[in-house]
Amino acid sequence: MKLIKVKDGLLEVDNFYLTSSFSDFAGFNNITRDIKTGKLKLISNNKIERKFNYDEFVIELEKENFNTMDIEDYSMIYLGNNENTFGIKDDKLGEQNKYWKILKQDGYIQAYSSPDGLNYINIGGMKFDEPITKQGFMKHCNEDFILNNYKVYANPYITIQNFPENTLCELYDLEGNLLKARKFDSNLECKVYLDSNNMEGYFTFKDIDNNVIYTTTHLSLQYGDIYVCSPYNFEIIYRGNVVTNVNPALLQDLDELITIKNIGDKDYTNITIGTETSSNDLIELSFDGVNYTDTVTINSIKQGESRDIFVKIIKNAENHNFNVRDFQLVINE
Repeated sequence: MKLIKVKDGLLEVDNFYLTSSFSDFAGFNNITRDIKTGKLKLISNNKIERKFNYDEFVIELEKENFNTMDIEDYSMIYLGNNENTFGIKDDKLGEQNKYWKILKQDGYIQAYSSPDGLNYINIGGMKFDEPITKQGFMKHCNEDFILNNYKVYANPYITIQNFPENTLCELYDLEGNLLKARKFDSNLECKVYLDSNNMEGYFTFKDIDNNVIYTTTHLSLQYGDIYVCSPYNFEIIYRGNVVTNVNPALLQDLDELITIKNIGDKDYTNITIGTETSSNDLIELSFDGVNYTDTVTINSIKQGESRDIFVKIIKNAENHNFNVRDFQLVINE
């Protein structure tokens, strides 16, 4: 038995504002960006704005605070459509926060701010069940608005699948303190809300008699990640990193290579590898990098053996964001 990370929670692999064309968000405004430092600067007193079509999400970002502010100065993030907007605004020098977070789920949107990126305060929310179509930043100040980091995640949960209904899932920090306890539902799924992103911890699973079924190794837990309890003792390796334990572990190109390694104490036969995706992209797999199909079957994989699998993502014409890698692996016997 092994808990395998099968889907990364990031909806966008890279910072959209660093990797997208200026025409996608900048308009005629004065901005600069530095790929090496990861910083984007809005120099003019105006806004930058992008198309944003996610129904549910978590936006987490780091910005620089202004050193001086006049009474009319501010910086803000906003989301919305042509009728309504929602956002976070810093308009007082001594009350600025370097970290902002906005999440939308089940028709509600919530905003959080933090001075350190660890301890967030809920600063408000509202019902917002209409579609969001845009997201942007605005500022008015003699200083530049500097965006240090910007990430978009699927949701604020860790999702774990494939344990029996009413199995107890307990989340601990690395000091052994119990943080959360949740039970698996009739869909054999459990969602654990993360109070902070990229936390270190581990899970323990117990049956209905409170007997320990399985305890994971230490994990780096990220918003939106999906894990599956697999009867196969496999590791999934990408660019030298074990996907289960390293964050992030996303495919960075449309053609990539992953490795599946049998680290268990028995051999396996007729293992079928496929994918599931909520997008309209076509994802195909191959052993040789030439002949691609929806699934591939490993006829035999002995203890300690590895098999390389090529992954090809064919983007749908309507999907213009080439940073999205929205799929998970499915492993069956």
